Amino acid sequence: GGKDRPVTLENRGDFVRLYCEWLLTVSVERQFEPFRKGVRRVCDSPLFNALDSAELELIVCGEQDLDFSQLRRHAHYEGFVKASSYIQALWGMLLALDVVQKKRFLSFVTGSDLAPVGGLQELQLVIQRNGGEPTERLPTAHTCFSLLLLPEYESEAKLEHMLTTAMHNAEGF
Repeated sequence: GGKDRPVTLENRGDFVRLYCEWLLTVSVERQFEPFRKGVRRVCDSPLFNALDSAELELIVCGEQDLDFSQLRRHAHYEGFVKASSYIQALWGMLLALDVVQKKRFLSFVTGSDLAPVGGLQELQLVIQRNGGEPTERLPTAHTCFSLLLLPEYESEAKLEHMLTTAMHNAEGF
């Protein structure tokens, strides 16, 4: 070690390099080794080893781009007509959401706030009619099936209020 060696202008580069090595590698080796073994146990394959960091991040974290127009294009409807004014109003509302609200909607209908690898067109969202007025029933979702059960409300304002309320009050298991 260099604990008895003073840092000088001449050896400061070595000091910084050795300190960084200690801080990022040596000091955490005991804690990191079990983690590394666990990851390797699950992911130790030629395919995993062939991935670069960007590809691995995409698989683990999903797509970062939440293009709801792709989600809309590939959605399916049960009990609704795609071209109806009600469905158009729903998509107008969803497309206008900010990124945080879009993540909340995705979490509500899929259980995850991430887009799958390949983008939102891979989701296969199903929007199913779940009754009509008069109702105070909130929209519900079956996350395993990306299924949104949506009552047909009497106005766009009520649709927005009820869907927003459901999204903000949804909890996982």
